[in-house]
Amino acid sequence: MSLRYFDYYQQLEEKLRVEEPLMIQAGTWIAQRVAAGGRLQIFASRTLSGVAFEFWEQLPDIVPGKLIKNPADGIYEKLEGTGQAIIEQIETNPQDIFLLLSNEGRNPAIIELAQWIKEHEYPVIIVTGFDLSRSIKSQHSSGLRLFEIADLVLDNHAKLHDAVLTIPELDPSICGTASVSTMFLLQQMLYFIAQFLLKKEVPSD
Repeated sequence: MSLRYFDYYQQLEEKLRVEEPLMIQAGTWIAQRVAAGGRLQIFASRTLSGVAFEFWEQLPDIVPGKLIKNPADGIYEKLEGTGQAIIEQIETNPQDIFLLLSNEGRNPAIIELAQWIKEHEYPVIIVTGFDLSRSIKSQHSSGLRLFEIADLVLDNHAKLHDAVLTIPELDPSICGTASVSTMFLLQQMLYFIAQFLLKKEVPSD
């Protein structure tokens, strides 16, 4: 028996390594904001909510963060207007920075949240399936997808329905990678943030 999932992920890891300059850039921006007294505010669509929670819980004290809850566990996130319920729970200070996670980046709730963030001139970093998101239509009336609003995009290489392996006797495809690849990107980014802050060598723009 071959370890097909391991083999697939080994190839995916090489693609994720290409994101190194962007992970460093994201780490730089977050470190700059934290050093100035800000927080890392985190929100995730339903499919990546577990990743967001785990990442937030693991943040060290030197990286203050806040997890923005997805109302009703995200079951209404495809309905336009539901972003307001997310926005209403947000409290900010001027140096905050936002991290949004969404494989498809097209649901109205997270689009509305991203629009609010940009209207209030906060920087926003996203993790999304870049090629996937570009290939599908937004479900928001603006026609926007998350990557079109973000200041910086990290690509988790998510596939449609987050399924990457096929078995001839089984339909549809199975085995997802988006949660694992997203966490890889975030943890490496966090390592860069901690390095910058602990060495007190936060790069300037």
